[in-house]
Amino acid sequence: MVKREKIAPSFQVPDDIEIDILSRLSVKSLLRFKCVKKSWRNFIEDPVFIAMHLNYYGKSSTGFLLYGSRPYKYIKQYLNCSSIDVSMSIKILFGKSPGYMIGSTNGLVCLSNDLYFFLKEDKRLSIYICNPSTREILELPECHHAYNDFVLSIGFGFCPKFNDYKVVVVKLLDSVVNVRDPNCCLFSLGVEVYSLNRNSWRSTKIVNPRSVLTTSFQGKGYFNGAFHWGGRDLKSSKRMIMSFQFDEEVFQELNLPNHPDFQKENYFLNALIIEYQNFFSLIIKQKVNMHVYDLWVMKEYGVSDSWIKQLTIEVPILEDRLMFQPVMSFENNGELLVLRDWYGRTVWYNTKTKQIERSKEVLRGRSIRYKESLVSLSTKKVV
Repeated sequence: MVKREKIAPSFQVPDDIEIDILSRLSVKSLLRFKCVKKSWRNFIEDPVFIAMHLNYYGKSSTGFLLYGSRPYKYIKQYLNCSSIDVSMSIKILFGKSPGYMIGSTNGLVCLSNDLYFFLKEDKRLSIYICNPSTREILELPECHHAYNDFVLSIGFGFCPKFNDYKVVVVKLLDSVVNVRDPNCCLFSLGVEVYSLNRNSWRSTKIVNPRSVLTTSFQGKGYFNGAFHWGGRDLKSSKRMIMSFQFDEEVFQELNLPNHPDFQKENYFLNALIIEYQNFFSLIIKQKVNMHVYDLWVMKEYGVSDSWIKQLTIEVPILEDRLMFQPVMSFENNGELLVLRDWYGRTVWYNTKTKQIERSKEVLRGRSIRYKESLVSLSTKKVV
């Protein structure tokens, strides 16, 4: 009589444990695991799981995206000062146009074909939202414009109140000479707001604004539900930070630090908005001491009196061919700052060792802070 072997009972991993494990894996792994079993596919595509994954894995996957234009237009992700296997060609999107990375939030990246230009019949504004990790990309419908409108700036961010992603386009419209003061021009700003939930634009017009956006502040514009630029009061010429709140779709003003340095007209050459240790921050390149950078942190967002000078960075003079495009902080609580040298190469400054570090490969191009996510676009195509 043949003895039959006993079959060990199968063990079923509880759903909550499976979900917890999956939420800590990379996007690339999860996209493969969607084919393993139907229940996993349902988990991975569920909005609740996507938010959970963004909270768990996204926190550890923060690095930066490099947008290069030579020898071809591409997006590449870097994590812990080294590249990872996320690369995406976008040459087909922009053709001969330079292309710009506007910003990134929750793994989505906003791109435009150009910036700071007059709209013409043969020169239109093209905007895309993409997820480089999932390789999804959405071309936005064309926003309303008139020829000769000047595209002043573009912002992108997340709207927490409605769980929506929005793009704001600020345009300089018609201007006329003020008959009461010939040295002063009256002008209007056109504001176009795109909602991903609605897949449509909404237009508003600001007549004779009291302040205007400037290009003296660059860097990461999105923070705390708003996109930020440099600004200047048109009457007093006072410098400030302008923000566009995505929830209410309104502009607000933030004061610069109330410090004697900021009263000096020649204090800084330019400034860059970054997120440092989860705080809204500014990196200032001093105008007098060209190799000195000041890092200012707003400890309580929106409260002017909460600005403090966190640290001062003295870059070695031999290394002082560093530029502000791009600069950001990431990894180890902001221990590393990403800068760009005179030749367009990306380098890292270690605030702890006070040393300049370079990647083994030559990195050229613009870059922004980025973290992987599964956030999906409802109407999309894969490239």
